[in-house]
Order: sequence, then C-alpha cells, then structure tokens
Amino acid sequence: MLSFRLFGFPVHIQWMFWLLCLFLGMNFLQEDGPKGLGRFLIMTAVVLGSIIWHELGHAWARKRSGAPFSEITLHGMGGLCSGPGPAGPGRFTRRDSIFIAAAGPVASLLLGGLTYLLVFTPGIQEEWTAFFVGQMLWVNVGWAIMNLLPILPLDGGHILNGLLAGKFSHLVPKIGFVTALAVAVAGFFFLGSLFMAILFGMLAYSNWQMMQGRQASIL
Repeated sequence: MLSFRLFGFPVHIQWMFWLLCLFLGMNFLQEDGPKGLGRFLIMTAVVLGSIIWHELGHAWARKRSGAPFSEITLHGMGGLCSGPGPAGPGRFTRRDSIFIAAAGPVASLLLGGLTYLLVFTPGIQEEWTAFFVGQMLWVNVGWAIMNLLPILPLDGGHILNGLLAGKFSHLVPKIGFVTALAVAVAGFFFLGSLFMAILFGMLAYSNWQMMQGRQASIL
C-alpha cells in the first residue's frame, strides 16, 4: 500500500485502486499503438488526482467541524475520508454531517468548473489536451452528480441521512435501494455500462442489507 501525506492529511492508496483504474481504462489499453497507453495513463492520473481532491474536501470540512484527525484511503470502489468525531461530544451535529458530506462533491464540481474554462483556451482542440479536459469533466462533474444520488454510502445518501435524521432515518436505505436498483438497470440497458450496473447493483445490495437491519459494507 502506497502512503504519503498531503496538506497534513495521511493518504493511503490500496492495490485494489489500481485494479479499478485498470478496469476503467481497459478500452484504452485495447487500442493499437502507444496512443491507447497514453490515454490510459492520462485517465489514471485524472482519476487519482480527482479522487484525492474530492476526499480533501471532506477532510477540510471535517477539520472545520472539529475533527482532530482525518485520513484518506483510495480503494477498489473509489475513496474514503475517515477519522474520529470532534473532541468533546464525539459526534458531529446534523448540520456538520451534511456540511462534511457535501464538501467532497462541491470540491469536485469546483475543479470541474475550473477545468471547463480550459474549453475556451486557444489550442484546446489539440488532441491530448482535449482528451485530458474531457476526462476531467467526466470524473469531476459526471461522477460528482452520481455521487449526490440519495444512496448510502454515497455522499448524497449521507446528506439525505442528515436531513432525515430521527424518526424518518429508516427511509434512507429504502430510498437508496430503489434509486440504486433503478440506476443499475438504466446504466446497463440504456447506457450499456457494465461498470454502472456492477457498482449500483452492489450499492442496491448494500442498502438492502441496511433495510434488513444488517451492517453493510462495500469497501
């Protein structure tokens, strides 16, 4: 496992993360010549940097909310920012929980927005630059939008959990199960994406386990 510190936060990259990149970039590796390999390397760099940036958003929000420590882990399903709650109460308030969950997607969308400005830069039609911009927009905007879906343990699910905390919290995994199942079916049959079908199928199963009162984990 590769480990280092970035802006004071420990970052760990598990070997399963590289398998994720390999799965995502398989189409590029199947292209003839060095062009496919170049695209794969650019895609991997974009995914790596963008996920770390996303998790840094969570880590910054946790620090602002009183958490004494946060660490970032990149794994086979993406990324995770974890650590203890704030000193004293030991638990975040509902407002803090929503703020922390939303900080990651906001960071991604901000990076995607800044990248979009490159579209208007002279020379952006150059092939490699255009490919880089396209990957940045897909990862930081497309993935951020999917991440805001009300499905645990996605950020949108945590935001919904914060909004419905209390007597309505039991609805969160039910909403997550229905949403994840619908996205998995739509992704496979309408978009032809095996990755979306597998990912959201696993999320649907995870939320189904939560509905049954069992602790679920897809990490």
